Amino acid sequence: MKSLAMLLFAAVTLHAADPAWLTTGDFHWKSSAPLITPAENATDPDVALKDPTMVFHEGKWHLFATHRRASGKVNMQYLSFTDWKDADKAPRHTLDFHDQYHCAPQVFYFTPHQKWYLVYQLADKDRALKFGPFFSTTSDIADPKSWTKPQPMIETLPEGGDKTKWIDFWVICDATKAHLFYTSDDGHFWRRETPKQNFPLGWSKPELLLKDTKEALFEASCTYKLKGRDQYLTIIEALGSGHRYYKAWLADKLEGPWTPLATTHEKPFAATEQITPRIDWTTSISHGELIRSSNDETLEIDPANLHFVFQGVDAEGYQAKKYGSIPWKIGILAHIDRLIEVWMHEAIFPKLDFEGEDVADVLSYLNLKAGDLLRAGGKNRGINYTLRSGGAPISTKVTLTGTNLSYYEAIQRVAMQLELRVTIFPGGVVLNPRTEKVPDDPWSRTSKKQP
Repeated sequence: MKSLAMLLFAAVTLHAADPAWLTTGDFHWKSSAPLITPAENATDPDVALKDPTMVFHEGKWHLFATHRRASGKVNMQYLSFTDWKDADKAPRHTLDFHDQYHCAPQVFYFTPHQKWYLVYQLADKDRALKFGPFFSTTSDIADPKSWTKPQPMIETLPEGGDKTKWIDFWVICDATKAHLFYTSDDGHFWRRETPKQNFPLGWSKPELLLKDTKEALFEASCTYKLKGRDQYLTIIEALGSGHRYYKAWLADKLEGPWTPLATTHEKPFAATEQITPRIDWTTSISHGELIRSSNDETLEIDPANLHFVFQGVDAEGYQAKKYGSIPWKIGILAHIDRLIEVWMHEAIFPKLDFEGEDVADVLSYLNLKAGDLLRAGGKNRGINYTLRSGGAPISTKVTLTGTNLSYYEAIQRVAMQLELRVTIFPGGVVLNPRTEKVPDDPWSRTSKKQP
């Protein structure tokens, strides 16, 4: 009997060469539960694990984060794991680079030196350079004891002297230069540069790139190259009323100018209001990093496959008396194409009445009717799906009845009867046996491991 090795019903191809957000600035996300939480420690309990930075190398995630303890001590920790669901159980290695405050790491592989770099801020009472940018290097990212001692990247105070703050340092390179970005918790976003052959030293004087209020332009900036495009994305954390969120800008070169993309409280890059379905474990999207498609100094991300690893906390936790007492946890946002996952909830079938019908006929109807419903609502799209089954015949019978069911609910009911897993990608929906691994994205132009 003919089997459902692969059935593809394509009303409209949704996986475009350029994601819609590049022109619309419209972002929608789904969120994980907390994946990494403060560890229990009887002698000096953890308060938070925050400010995550990570790379995927040799089959494992290597994550570095700020480690805050009840005593007030702040340093960094390293975790490695193969699957995000096991991240919270991974051994934690404290990186005591210094006996004073050091945190907010960024990790990347600097190809010219054939070394991993960890860039971070450090407070040294013996130096005038308070919270200045420091670095350590290693040839073995998996060995937390192999990092070199902290060395300053800049020996002079920021412009304005000791009354001017600088925080959350970020390095990215183009073909000829290394660029150092940072904020100052006062509505200013800065850039310095050095010839690539001089990195990590030899930095220029700072250039002011963006200026706004403290609340509108706060801290924790990240800048990336968009894969396959001569374009860059910068995201910066902003302060809301009792919460935090992210804004975004685009530029054709790292020097700027930086053009607003999603830079208002009503239309941000990442905020809990954009998450579907709603979550209650956090009201803030705070200091985090997008997962990169490469580990080197170019910091490329795939614009069609955005995942944002962030720190979050609920409203009660955010109201802690001191910032250092906020119990931040780490989770992941996955960007969802509004034409797929959100629209799956918006395509509502007034009535479904299938009793013992062939699954192929039911799914074909759902797909085509969903397209009609979306177009009737002013959305000129359909929904792709791929159905994979290890030997289930096309004539497999399913029952699907009910009123006012969404496409999402209908697909889930069909999958439950066939014991299939539903996986939603930016380009469509895949149904495959639960006993098999989660499939690769059939609409992706490249094969990429998903977090």
